[in-house]
Amino acid sequence: MISGPTLSAADYALTLQTSQEAQLESQRKAYHRALKYLGKGQRSRFRDAIEALEDYPLYPYLKYKEYSRYISSVSKEELEDFLSMYGDTPMATWLKRRWIQSLADQKQWETYLNEYRLGEYNTEYDCYYYWAQYKTGERESAFAGARLMWLVGKSQHNACDPLFQVWKTTGEMQGDLAWERTAMAMDNRQLQLAQYLEQNLDENKKPLSREWRRLYRDSKRLKQISRYQKWGDDAKPMIITGMDRLIRKDNALAQKLWPEYLQTFQFTAAEKAKVANEFALVLAIRRQARAEYWLNQAAQYGFDPELIPLGIRHALYSQDWHRLQVWLAMMDDSAVTDNGWQYWKARSELKLGSVDLNSFPRIEIDKNRVDVQAFQDRFLEALYSKQDFLQLLPRSVVQKKFVDYQPINRLKKLSSERDYYGFLASERLHKPLNLNNVETPVSEENLNKMLDHPGVQRVRELHIMKLDYVARAEWEYLIRQFNEQDRSTLAHLAYIWGWHNPAIRAAYRSESYNNLEIRFPIAYQPQVNKYAEKAGLDTTWVYSLIRQESAFMPAARSAVGAMGMMQIMPGTAKQISNSIGISTPSTREMLTAESNIHLGTVYMSQLLKEFKGNLILATAAYNAGPHRARAWQPKYIPVSGDIWVETIPFHETRGYVKNILTYQAIYRHHLGEQVRLSSALHLIPPKKGQATAQLY
Repeated sequence: MISGPTLSAADYALTLQTSQEAQLESQRKAYHRALKYLGKGQRSRFRDAIEALEDYPLYPYLKYKEYSRYISSVSKEELEDFLSMYGDTPMATWLKRRWIQSLADQKQWETYLNEYRLGEYNTEYDCYYYWAQYKTGERESAFAGARLMWLVGKSQHNACDPLFQVWKTTGEMQGDLAWERTAMAMDNRQLQLAQYLEQNLDENKKPLSREWRRLYRDSKRLKQISRYQKWGDDAKPMIITGMDRLIRKDNALAQKLWPEYLQTFQFTAAEKAKVANEFALVLAIRRQARAEYWLNQAAQYGFDPELIPLGIRHALYSQDWHRLQVWLAMMDDSAVTDNGWQYWKARSELKLGSVDLNSFPRIEIDKNRVDVQAFQDRFLEALYSKQDFLQLLPRSVVQKKFVDYQPINRLKKLSSERDYYGFLASERLHKPLNLNNVETPVSEENLNKMLDHPGVQRVRELHIMKLDYVARAEWEYLIRQFNEQDRSTLAHLAYIWGWHNPAIRAAYRSESYNNLEIRFPIAYQPQVNKYAEKAGLDTTWVYSLIRQESAFMPAARSAVGAMGMMQIMPGTAKQISNSIGISTPSTREMLTAESNIHLGTVYMSQLLKEFKGNLILATAAYNAGPHRARAWQPKYIPVSGDIWVETIPFHETRGYVKNILTYQAIYRHHLGEQVRLSSALHLIPPKKGQATAQLY
């Protein structure tokens, strides 16, 4: 048995023999020749060329590419044969979709109805399905589908247009249905769609639609209440939309106007809750005055579970431990067991001390009322009397929610976990951090068996051919079809190949989950050491950031354009390059470890210098931008690091910083350093009177 992934692959026959490699190299050349024939439309020569490649791992891709090029002539029998042979590959899904598309392109509507299932792909294909019904005489079903596809708050695919045109002749999309879709469009911020729909509205609704769009663009139009009174209840949706916009642009004006609108219009509880939640969200995130009031109002209207974490964090930001305890108590019993909330429950208990049940009056819930509602009402009263909130609660509630005083036991339990809160708990208890690292044994037999799997052979070959996009797609299919033990073997195999991102993904869902050597590899060590030292950075911070940003995928590219292992934006790359006097790297260069780590470490160094050596602030800045990290700094008084991290307004950045701090402790273990959290967690320094930027 191999006890860990560090032993050489060659020792266990994990590299191909020289003769096999020579054969594969010959097949690779033949593979490329065959593709050239196919690209030139020489199908006969292509087929002759691939006859000798039937035992080549990428032979299925050759067949897939052939069928894709000539998809209109692929018969159902040929498709089914391919799906039968390669149904466990992403190619099967890709080819089936192309074939279904070809049926629509060729207007084979009867076959389309037989072969496609609603919801199998996306709305484009669903529209083809309903159009196929119309073309085959199923008019009633087709029009029911048209109504379903049309009544959404966004523009649909062009494939839906023929269906909508014939359905329009029924007159059903006119009037009330058009107004319903207009409301959906406006709620979805689709103003162009709303404008387009105006032609289908009744005459009395067209002015409302135009005003709704104007109000969306200029929410201060709400200052003239009389403008909306003439429409009565029909104006309420646009008022809610406008108020949401105004809260974000000028919340002082919004707070002045909203009571006037409450007196003028009969809003439902749901409508009041929507506005109160928007006030609470915006003011709490921006840390502005009256945030506490609106959090309480929102709780009063809706008691939305999503509001509770916001209330907790706002109380924590204010270091109002009484209010924190109230919000924690409002949390559902199952949710409060989350490690984060248990940590803050322990912290609040340590701050406030234990509760003596005998010191409270025997107030009980009215037995004639629904317990949940009475329970909520009492808490809402308590929100406005935080210093005396326990006296306002029923004795049974106090006993259930507050008497269970055991902060040390909570911390001890948390300290057994390998996560951010477990590490925080361990350090508060002055205990070593518990990494729970488990080396997972893997046998030569299992490794070699895995090497013989056709899917693994395809992945290996795709990786060697630098077709990593397709290789990763195959890898995900393998992960889904294997059990946990096989995924563990898969993780070991990828680790041995030095293919770290797929190794991490396989390990995460396998018996190797606790094998930290695989999940947190010391990868690209020459480049990391070279550039971390040059920039004066702690290598554990660099490794942690790479692990968080891309999990060691050199060619990683985000939807917004960030590139490489350290996910650097093109503009940032240009700024960094100029600052150190080098040419801005090309996209190809940015997707190499050498160039990406070089620029990434320079940027990290710049941020660390900007934030006077505070690693937590620099980490937040790497994710959210320096201007936001500066705005989030305490104004005048230092704040404990755990409180500051927990109250970062952006969910993504909050999780990002927690992960980096956690990963850094793991990498300290790997590199033989003292396993601890960053000393930057002790205190976050203030801005010393700098102006606060707007956060939302």
